Amino acid sequence: MYDLIVKDALLVLTEGTFHTDIAVDKGSVAALLTPGSTAPARRIIDARHHKVLPGLIDAHMHVQAPFQGITGRLSFYQQSLCAAFGGVTTLFDFTNTRRQQSVLQALHERREEMAECAVDYAVHGKFIEASARHCAEIPALIRAGCPTFKLFMTYSREGVMANDATLVRIFTLARQHPILPMVHAESDALVEHFYQHKVAAGQLTWRDFAEHKPKLCESEAFQRAVSLATGLGSPLLIVHTTHGECLDIAARAQRRGFPIYVETCPHYLTRFDDLYQDPANGHLAICSPPLRRPEDAAALWQGIQQRVISVTGSDDCAFSREEKERQLQRDARGNLIQDFRLVVNGVAGMETRLPILLTEGVAAGRITLNQLVAITSTNVARLMGCYPRKGTLLPGSDADMVILDDSEHWTLRQQDLHNGCDYSLYEGFQATGRVIATLLRGETIVHRGQFLGNHGQGQYLHRSLDTAIIRHFYPFA
Repeated sequence: MYDLIVKDALLVLTEGTFHTDIAVDKGSVAALLTPGSTAPARRIIDARHHKVLPGLIDAHMHVQAPFQGITGRLSFYQQSLCAAFGGVTTLFDFTNTRRQQSVLQALHERREEMAECAVDYAVHGKFIEASARHCAEIPALIRAGCPTFKLFMTYSREGVMANDATLVRIFTLARQHPILPMVHAESDALVEHFYQHKVAAGQLTWRDFAEHKPKLCESEAFQRAVSLATGLGSPLLIVHTTHGECLDIAARAQRRGFPIYVETCPHYLTRFDDLYQDPANGHLAICSPPLRRPEDAAALWQGIQQRVISVTGSDDCAFSREEKERQLQRDARGNLIQDFRLVVNGVAGMETRLPILLTEGVAAGRITLNQLVAITSTNVARLMGCYPRKGTLLPGSDADMVILDDSEHWTLRQQDLHNGCDYSLYEGFQATGRVIATLLRGETIVHRGQFLGNHGQGQYLHRSLDTAIIRHFYPFA
């Protein structure tokens, strides 16, 4: 007898869509049965008229990460609720590595902090420096199931930038070990140049924030990172990519077989720099890199269609309005005095990633539902070293599922989200497609807007990378 059968499902995988009954036993997919099977089960879920997707994976978020003098109030448990309601069954965060700190120690600290998650979780190591001591930790990090490492090419003022020498050392080690470096590609030298120019001119509006981080800052760092990686024989994932010039750089390397992978985020696909014109609310959209223009989003959609972009992440870094405004002043009329230097960077996106991509991607005809599964689950699992346990619903995989009504129309309201913020960049968004239920290893944790899971239900995900993906470019579906 099976523990669960999800009956009459339209199972959506990257390989195709299949009418099947999904049998689950001991938290894993046990079999894909002929629809209408009479196999016995302790529980039955009727999925008739609904699509069933593998649980989403969000490999890019920031929780309890001190930045620009502020640490957001959002806890890992709260974030895991956002994940569950958004169909995300596995989430990743980064170590809070401090300068001269052991990355291995930072990994253990982060694992303890994330143990309260109600969904499964994994950790990326963050490298600020690459001393002999730090580099010697890489084999132990791999053994601990942490083979992916983040490096920031900017934020020298915040003390987390990895300089080019650090990139070279980590990229050289990636040729020798099964690891995947990930970079935030913005040129610190250019950002600082434009920053000082804006400050000297007293140009500190929300719009000036975007102008001090123009596309050149991103494309210069993107090209430099790709040149270093290809020259040193390292795989590379460049996160939160915002425009087509970067995709052109990546595509050239990919065509030559270099394992250069690209991520983008829903806010760069659907929200634009006109938001910075709003004096009362433009600061709420401040994130790095900044929002771009509609033509840049169009290039990103094309990059997904052409498989230059392999994955999406939310880059969720949620701050309340109070946290965004904490260091700002108001004039005599109570209006905010615009000073982008005093606004913490980051926007929320964990819970809204699926409805945004369903609406602006699938319903708008830009991508298929199978492609959505690829860029939100399967490709992420493959790249991050957790496939086929995650990212699919084939026999042997974890029974992480999203039961979806892809035709339901509804209005997205911040009051219905679970991140504790009091605003959303998507307030009033008319969405098509809604999560009916989310299952984690066969257990229903969300059903029709009700959370049924438990604090600490998530498990740490021990990962190891597929050498076929990190040694040569893999053209994901």
